[in-house]
Amino acid sequence: MSGYFGRGEAIGHAGEILQGGVRLEGRVEPFLVTLPVPAFRSTVNVRSASEWRVTPAWKTKALRAAQLAWTGSGALNVLIESEIPVGRGCGSSTADCVATVRAVADLSAEKIAAVVQRAELASDATMFDLEPVAFLPRAGTLLRRFEGVWPEMNVEVIDMGGPAVETLDCAVPSYSAEELDEFADLLAELQTAVTSGDAVKVGRVALRSGAIHQRYRPHAEWEAVTTRALSAGAVGVALAHSGTVAAVLSMKGGS
Repeated sequence: MSGYFGRGEAIGHAGEILQGGVRLEGRVEPFLVTLPVPAFRSTVNVRSASEWRVTPAWKTKALRAAQLAWTGSGALNVLIESEIPVGRGCGSSTADCVATVRAVADLSAEKIAAVVQRAELASDATMFDLEPVAFLPRAGTLLRRFEGVWPEMNVEVIDMGGPAVETLDCAVPSYSAEELDEFADLLAELQTAVTSGDAVKVGRVALRSGAIHQRYRPHAEWEAVTTRALSAGAVGVALAHSGTVAAVLSMKGGS
């Protein structure tokens, strides 16, 4: 049987260790430092077809990514199998798009990011897999790579409840000058934490980031979740930039 066959995989995430805004060339650009979760995974198989099709049919962003990345002739049938919760802030649509692009093209992470941004208009950084990066979701480009790797941590993903969230329906926060200054400090603190493998400092950055964003996207369960987590010995709690999940971070081997 002739035709094209391809397969791609991508991971999801458990929200953001740090989210905020950064001053760039006279404008403020939102950024994300996402916490990757390899257990959350999207797998895509593609094959030649008489017309463009995606299954499930509602995953049109992934179909758009396939059409943008495909340089062959003819159309493709895109079959998506995903274990990632939808509308909860775990990067399901980005993972679908990344896995799709990987199934149809051999591109660098940076080039995948550009394709996925065109398909989604706003994306996460999971095309960089486990690498710690600060990413500009609306531009589809890196802000910075952190030197080092994520320290080993236990990650417990908690859905705090509420309706599903569509990222593009969430307005970008209008951060104050003081908050922008604090985000710059938190980026520097996070770089130090990653370089030194300090899970406690990573947790502290995550907790502060989540607290700041309660001013913009408050969740009724945030205070209760963080209080319980810290009382149980957690080092911090990460918060999804658009969604309902939080990730409790604790020392490896701890509670």
